Amino acid sequence: MQQYSTLIFIVLIALAFYFLILRPQRKRQQAIQQTMNTLSPGNRVMLASGVFGTVISVGSKQVVLEISPGAELTVLKQAISRIVTAEDEDNLEEQDELDEEETVTEDAATAEPYELQAERPVEGPGAAAGTEPAAEPETPTTTNSKPQTAD
Repeated sequence: MQQYSTLIFIVLIALAFYFLILRPQRKRQQAIQQTMNTLSPGNRVMLASGVFGTVISVGSKQVVLEISPGAELTVLKQAISRIVTAEDEDNLEEQDELDEEETVTEDAATAEPYELQAERPVEGPGAAAGTEPAAEPETPTTTNSKPQTAD
């Protein structure tokens, strides 16, 4: 009887391993393979690093993406994590509104006068080249320069 219980326990462990680890992993691999097979020019994709781009061409191992107008990036197919949906990207209209608000805020900030520092006269050849320090470093004045020793 002891033999059967040990055998049943081993079978249960193997089944749990299959359903908890192997089966989900196989499903993920199939989903990734399906994504790679459905890639076509014009698809919007996201890389595993979080970079968004538009597929320009698809090769057997590599994909050429346009990440910004005129900037192309060649990546391995495995680097593509998923095809992007509209929910994954920011709404461009909302972004434009935020940019307009920032511009208005910056315009209001630039309308206030700035306080100018007093200008220093330019003297010597080092000052003309811009190598003169802005302020003179303070030197400590000490009268006793002997190191102290503990006897």
